[in-house]
Amino acid sequence: MAVLGATNSTPPPTIPITVSQTWTPPLNGTAIIHCIGGGGGGTGGNSGDVRGGGAGGYCRKTVTISTGTNWTFVVGGGGGGFTNNGTAAVGGNTTATDGSSTLTANGGGAGGNASSGTGGTASGGDVNYTGGNSGGAGGGGGAVGVYATGDDGDGGNNASGNTGFYGGGKSDALSPFSSWSYGALNGGGHHGRNLRLATNSIDGYIGTPVDSDGGFLAGGGGVYSSGYNSALMGGNGGIGGGGGAFNATATDTYLSSGGSGGNGLIIVMYLTIT
Repeated sequence: MAVLGATNSTPPPTIPITVSQTWTPPLNGTAIIHCIGGGGGGTGGNSGDVRGGGAGGYCRKTVTISTGTNWTFVVGGGGGGFTNNGTAAVGGNTTATDGSSTLTANGGGAGGNASSGTGGTASGGDVNYTGGNSGGAGGGGGAVGVYATGDDGDGGNNASGNTGFYGGGKSDALSPFSSWSYGALNGGGHHGRNLRLATNSIDGYIGTPVDSDGGFLAGGGGVYSSGYNSALMGGNGGIGGGGGAFNATATDTYLSSGGSGGNGLIIVMYLTIT
Protein backbone atom coordinates (compact mmCIF):
# COMPACT_ATOMS: atom_id res chain seq x y z
CA MET A 1 0.00 0.00 0.00
CA ALA A 2 1.35 3.42 -0.96
CA VAL A 3 0.40 6.61 0.84
CA LEU A 4 0.30 9.31 -1.78
CA GLY A 5 1.89 12.60 -0.85
CA ALA A 6 4.04 11.12 1.92
CA THR A 7 7.18 12.09 0.01
CA ASN A 8 7.93 14.74 -2.58
CA SER A 9 5.89 12.86 -5.18
CA THR A 10 2.55 14.03 -6.51
CA PRO A 11 -0.22 14.73 -3.97
CA PRO A 12 -3.21 12.43 -3.56
CA PRO A 13 -5.81 12.74 -6.31
CA THR A 14 -8.70 15.09 -5.52
CA ILE A 15 -11.76 14.69 -7.75
CA PRO A 16 -14.58 17.29 -7.69
CA ILE A 17 -18.01 16.11 -8.81
CA THR A 18 -20.22 19.00 -9.95
CA VAL A 19 -23.00 17.15 -11.83
CA SER A 20 -25.08 14.08 -10.96
CA GLN A 21 -23.66 10.87 -12.41
CA THR A 22 -22.74 7.24 -11.94
CA TRP A 23 -19.08 7.31 -10.99
CA THR A 24 -16.50 4.54 -11.21
CA PRO A 25 -13.40 5.10 -9.06
CA PRO A 26 -10.27 5.26 -11.23
CA LEU A 27 -8.09 3.67 -8.50
CA ASN A 28 -8.47 1.23 -5.64
CA GLY A 29 -7.80 2.57 -2.19
CA THR A 30 -9.28 4.68 0.59
CA ALA A 31 -10.74 8.13 0.24
CA ILE A 32 -12.74 10.77 2.06
CA ILE A 33 -15.97 11.74 0.33
CA HIS A 34 -17.29 15.24 1.08
CA CYS A 35 -20.93 16.10 0.31
CA ILE A 36 -22.37 19.62 0.29
CA GLY A 37 -26.06 20.38 -0.25
CA GLY A 38 -27.29 23.25 -2.41
CA GLY A 39 -27.95 26.61 -0.75
CA GLY A 40 -31.45 28.07 -0.51
CA GLY A 41 -32.37 31.20 -2.46
CA GLY A 42 -33.10 34.58 -0.92
CA THR A 43 -36.17 36.66 -1.64
CA GLY A 44 -36.64 40.30 -2.56
CA GLY A 45 -39.33 42.90 -2.17
CA ASN A 46 -40.36 46.08 -0.42
CA SER A 47 -41.97 44.63 2.70
CA GLY A 48 -38.95 45.50 4.83
CA ASP A 49 -38.71 41.92 6.14
CA VAL A 50 -37.52 39.86 3.17
CA ARG A 51 -34.88 37.29 4.11
CA GLY A 52 -32.04 35.21 2.70
CA GLY A 53 -31.64 31.45 2.23
CA GLY A 54 -30.09 28.82 4.45
CA ALA A 55 -26.89 26.94 3.57
CA GLY A 56 -26.73 23.31 2.53
CA GLY A 57 -25.73 20.63 4.99
CA TYR A 58 -22.29 18.99 4.97
CA CYS A 59 -21.00 15.51 5.70
CA ARG A 60 -17.86 13.49 5.06
CA LYS A 61 -16.90 9.85 5.40
CA THR A 62 -13.76 7.77 5.00
CA VAL A 63 -14.51 4.84 2.71
CA THR A 64 -12.78 2.02 0.88
CA ILE A 65 -13.32 2.36 -2.87
CA SER A 66 -12.53 0.07 -5.78
CA THR A 67 -12.66 0.20 -9.53
CA GLY A 68 -15.25 -2.60 -9.46
CA THR A 69 -17.90 -0.71 -7.47
CA ASN A 70 -19.88 2.18 -8.89
CA TRP A 71 -21.12 5.14 -6.88
CA THR A 72 -24.31 7.05 -7.59
CA PHE A 73 -23.74 10.75 -7.08
CA VAL A 74 -26.57 13.29 -7.00
CA VAL A 75 -25.46 16.93 -6.76
CA GLY A 76 -28.12 19.33 -5.49
CA GLY A 77 -28.63 22.62 -7.31
CA GLY A 78 -28.81 26.00 -5.63
CA GLY A 79 -32.25 27.49 -5.05
CA GLY A 80 -33.14 30.47 -7.22
CA GLY A 81 -33.89 33.89 -5.75
CA PHE A 82 -37.40 35.32 -5.86
CA THR A 83 -39.12 38.68 -6.24
CA ASN A 84 -42.15 40.60 -4.96
CA ASN A 85 -42.02 39.47 -1.32
CA GLY A 86 -42.57 35.79 -2.24
CA THR A 87 -40.78 32.64 -1.15
CA ALA A 88 -37.60 31.62 -2.98
CA ALA A 89 -36.57 28.10 -4.01
CA VAL A 90 -35.00 25.58 -1.64
CA GLY A 91 -31.59 24.09 -2.32
CA GLY A 92 -31.32 20.57 -3.72
CA ASN A 93 -30.14 17.55 -1.74
CA THR A 94 -26.73 16.01 -2.44
CA THR A 95 -26.26 12.27 -1.99
CA ALA A 96 -23.53 9.70 -2.54
CA THR A 97 -24.08 5.94 -2.31
CA ASP A 98 -22.38 2.72 -3.35
CA GLY A 99 -25.14 0.47 -2.04
CA SER A 100 -23.61 0.03 1.40
CA SER A 101 -22.70 3.58 2.42
CA THR A 102 -25.07 6.50 1.85
CA LEU A 103 -24.13 10.10 2.56
CA THR A 104 -26.80 12.81 2.45
CA ALA A 105 -26.33 16.59 2.64
CA ASN A 106 -29.74 18.23 2.41
CA GLY A 107 -30.31 21.56 0.73
CA GLY A 108 -30.84 24.82 2.58
CA GLY A 109 -34.28 26.31 3.15
CA ALA A 110 -35.66 29.21 1.13
CA GLY A 111 -35.94 32.78 2.32
CA GLY A 112 -39.34 34.42 2.33
CA ASN A 113 -41.25 37.41 3.65
CA ALA A 114 -40.63 37.37 7.43
CA SER A 115 -39.34 33.77 7.23
CA SER A 116 -35.64 32.96 7.37
CA GLY A 117 -34.05 30.17 5.35
CA THR A 118 -32.92 27.36 7.63
CA GLY A 119 -29.75 25.34 7.13
CA GLY A 120 -29.95 21.86 5.61
CA THR A 121 -29.21 18.83 7.75
CA ALA A 122 -26.81 15.97 6.90
CA SER A 123 -26.53 12.27 7.70
CA GLY A 124 -24.53 9.13 6.96
CA GLY A 125 -21.07 10.62 7.41
CA ASP A 126 -18.38 10.23 10.03
CA VAL A 127 -19.29 13.87 10.75
CA ASN A 128 -22.54 15.61 9.82
CA TYR A 129 -23.12 19.36 10.13
CA THR A 130 -26.21 21.46 9.59
CA GLY A 131 -25.80 24.53 7.38
CA GLY A 132 -26.12 28.05 8.72
CA ASN A 133 -29.43 29.91 8.79
CA SER A 134 -30.02 33.21 7.01
CA GLY A 135 -29.96 36.49 8.87
CA GLY A 136 -32.89 38.69 9.85
CA ALA A 137 -34.76 41.23 7.77
CA GLY A 138 -32.88 42.09 4.58
CA GLY A 139 -29.89 40.04 5.68
CA GLY A 140 -27.38 37.56 4.28
CA GLY A 141 -27.55 33.84 3.58
CA GLY A 142 -26.08 31.11 5.76
CA ALA A 143 -22.71 29.39 5.26
CA VAL A 144 -21.68 25.74 5.02
CA GLY A 145 -19.85 24.43 8.07
CA VAL A 146 -17.17 21.74 7.64
CA TYR A 147 -15.89 21.75 11.25
CA ALA A 148 -19.11 22.70 13.09
CA THR A 149 -22.63 23.92 12.38
CA GLY A 150 -22.49 26.55 9.64
CA ASP A 151 -22.35 30.25 10.43
CA ASP A 152 -25.63 32.18 10.27
CA GLY A 153 -25.99 35.24 8.07
CA ASP A 154 -26.16 38.66 9.70
CA GLY A 155 -29.14 40.99 9.78
CA GLY A 156 -29.49 43.43 6.92
CA ASN A 157 -29.60 47.14 6.24
CA ASN A 158 -32.63 49.32 5.81
CA ALA A 159 -33.65 52.87 5.07
CA SER A 160 -32.86 54.13 8.56
CA GLY A 161 -29.32 52.83 8.87
CA ASN A 162 -26.95 49.91 8.94
CA THR A 163 -27.55 46.96 11.24
CA GLY A 164 -25.44 44.15 9.82
CA PHE A 165 -22.09 45.04 8.30
CA TYR A 166 -20.71 41.56 7.70
CA GLY A 167 -23.51 40.13 5.59
CA GLY A 168 -23.53 36.45 4.63
CA GLY A 169 -22.39 33.66 6.91
CA LYS A 170 -18.64 33.08 7.06
CA SER A 171 -16.90 29.89 5.96
CA ASP A 172 -15.03 28.04 8.73
CA ALA A 173 -12.60 26.60 6.15
CA LEU A 174 -10.78 29.84 5.34
CA SER A 175 -7.27 29.07 4.12
CA PRO A 176 -5.51 28.78 0.78
CA PHE A 177 -6.60 25.58 -0.97
CA SER A 178 -3.98 22.85 -0.89
CA SER A 179 -4.11 19.51 -2.67
CA TRP A 180 -1.68 18.21 0.00
CA SER A 181 -4.36 18.47 2.70
CA TYR A 182 -4.83 14.67 3.03
CA GLY A 183 -8.61 14.66 2.99
CA ALA A 184 -9.30 17.97 4.76
CA LEU A 185 -11.60 20.37 2.94
CA ASN A 186 -10.05 23.82 2.94
CA GLY A 187 -9.99 26.93 0.79
CA GLY A 188 -13.25 28.49 2.01
CA GLY A 189 -14.07 31.92 0.57
CA HIS A 190 -15.11 35.21 2.14
CA HIS A 191 -18.71 36.04 2.97
CA GLY A 192 -20.71 38.48 0.87
CA ARG A 193 -21.12 41.98 2.29
CA ASN A 194 -24.39 43.53 3.31
CA LEU A 195 -24.71 46.67 1.18
CA ARG A 196 -26.88 49.76 1.52
CA LEU A 197 -27.16 51.47 -1.84
CA ALA A 198 -28.85 54.80 -2.50
CA THR A 199 -29.27 57.14 -5.48
CA ASN A 200 -26.59 55.45 -7.57
CA SER A 201 -23.96 55.65 -4.86
CA ILE A 202 -22.89 53.34 -2.09
CA ASP A 203 -24.10 54.77 1.19
CA GLY A 204 -21.88 53.88 4.10
CA TYR A 205 -20.01 50.82 2.79
CA ILE A 206 -16.86 50.29 0.81
CA GLY A 207 -17.22 48.12 -2.26
CA THR A 208 -19.52 47.52 -5.19
CA PRO A 209 -22.66 45.38 -5.59
CA VAL A 210 -20.56 42.42 -6.71
CA ASP A 211 -19.00 42.40 -3.23
CA SER A 212 -22.28 41.02 -1.94
CA ASP A 213 -21.61 37.61 -3.56
CA GLY A 214 -20.29 34.94 -1.20
CA GLY A 215 -17.13 32.92 -1.82
CA PHE A 216 -16.69 29.14 -1.62
CA LEU A 217 -19.00 27.75 1.13
CA ALA A 218 -20.02 31.27 2.25
CA GLY A 219 -23.36 33.08 2.21
CA GLY A 220 -24.34 35.97 -0.04
CA GLY A 221 -24.89 39.37 1.53
CA GLY A 222 -28.16 41.24 1.77
CA VAL A 223 -28.71 44.39 -0.29
CA TYR A 224 -30.88 47.40 0.51
CA SER A 225 -31.57 49.60 -2.51
CA SER A 226 -33.06 53.05 -2.76
CA GLY A 227 -32.70 54.17 -6.35
CA TYR A 228 -29.48 52.31 -7.11
CA ASN A 229 -30.36 50.92 -10.50
CA SER A 230 -27.22 48.83 -11.02
CA ALA A 231 -27.98 46.44 -8.16
CA LEU A 232 -30.26 43.76 -9.58
CA MET A 233 -30.38 41.26 -6.72
CA GLY A 234 -29.11 40.19 -3.35
CA GLY A 235 -25.75 38.51 -3.12
CA ASN A 236 -25.43 34.99 -4.52
CA GLY A 237 -24.17 32.25 -2.24
CA GLY A 238 -20.90 30.46 -2.91
CA ILE A 239 -20.88 26.65 -3.22
CA GLY A 240 -23.56 25.48 -0.77
CA GLY A 241 -24.10 29.00 0.63
CA GLY A 242 -27.48 30.67 0.96
CA GLY A 243 -28.46 33.63 -1.21
CA GLY A 244 -28.89 37.06 0.35
CA ALA A 245 -32.09 39.11 0.50
CA PHE A 246 -32.83 42.19 -1.59
CA ASN A 247 -34.79 44.85 0.30
CA ALA A 248 -35.94 47.64 -2.03
CA THR A 249 -38.00 50.79 -1.76
CA ALA A 250 -41.47 50.79 -3.31
CA THR A 251 -40.18 52.48 -6.46
CA ASP A 252 -37.52 49.78 -6.95
CA THR A 253 -39.72 46.70 -6.58
CA TYR A 254 -38.98 45.61 -10.13
CA LEU A 255 -35.31 45.23 -9.19
CA SER A 256 -35.93 43.28 -6.04
CA SER A 257 -34.77 39.72 -6.72
CA GLY A 258 -33.07 37.85 -3.91
CA GLY A 259 -29.74 36.15 -4.54
CA SER A 260 -29.49 32.53 -5.64
CA GLY A 261 -28.11 29.82 -3.39
CA GLY A 262 -24.87 28.14 -4.39
CA ASN A 263 -24.87 24.73 -6.06
CA GLY A 264 -23.95 21.66 -4.07
CA LEU A 265 -20.74 19.70 -4.58
CA ILE A 266 -19.15 16.30 -3.99
CA ILE A 267 -15.38 16.00 -3.58
CA VAL A 268 -13.53 12.68 -3.50
CA MET A 269 -10.10 12.97 -1.87
CA TYR A 270 -7.90 9.87 -2.10
CA LEU A 271 -5.86 9.01 0.98
CA THR A 272 -4.19 5.78 -0.12
CA ILE A 273 -3.86 3.58 -3.21
CA THR A 274 -3.77 -0.20 -2.91
